[in-house]
Amino acid sequence: MADKEPANKSDAIAETPQPKRKKTKAAIVVGVIAAIVVVAGVGFSIWHEQPSFCNAICHDPMDPYVEGYYAPDSTMLSAAHGANGKGCLDCHEPTISEQVAEGAAWITGNFYTPPEMRNLATNEFCLNEACHTREEITAATHDWGGKDFNPHAAHTTKEQQCGDCHRVHRESVMSCSECHTSPLPEGWVAP
Repeated sequence: MADKEPANKSDAIAETPQPKRKKTKAAIVVGVIAAIVVVAGVGFSIWHEQPSFCNAICHDPMDPYVEGYYAPDSTMLSAAHGANGKGCLDCHEPTISEQVAEGAAWITGNFYTPPEMRNLATNEFCLNEACHTREEITAATHDWGGKDFNPHAAHTTKEQQCGDCHRVHRESVMSCSECHTSPLPEGWVAP
């Protein structure tokens, strides 16, 4: 049996196998979607490192902390750390499981507010090669306030923790004033 000749030229073109354009279009669409997901993921990851992320996504009572972090005249330690290029996640290191649980609680509306207060200002946490050394701090405050007074001199038998005085997200407390009459730095309070 002989193949039938096409009746006209347009029928001949229609019967000729065409390139696979659908597969090419699908590959382009998948590539564009993958690029968008990657760019969005990178953008989210960068935003995740910013103080505004903590306030916008999970911790709704964080407004004063975020404002204090960015305020040049703030007396909060968060502002001093921010001025030195440190972000929230340099001190707050939540695990993936904590973040997933907090995210799920936020989505379902079961997120706790205010956020749990964690005392990160222990000597073990603050005094390390990456952050502060006792020698550096003692030298920086050797003649504090123009007087012969160093709040970081180790002259008590009680082991002081950094957080006994220094509060990151609220006014710091001059615990030395429990025993000494000393000038309070601006923004500090007496216990």
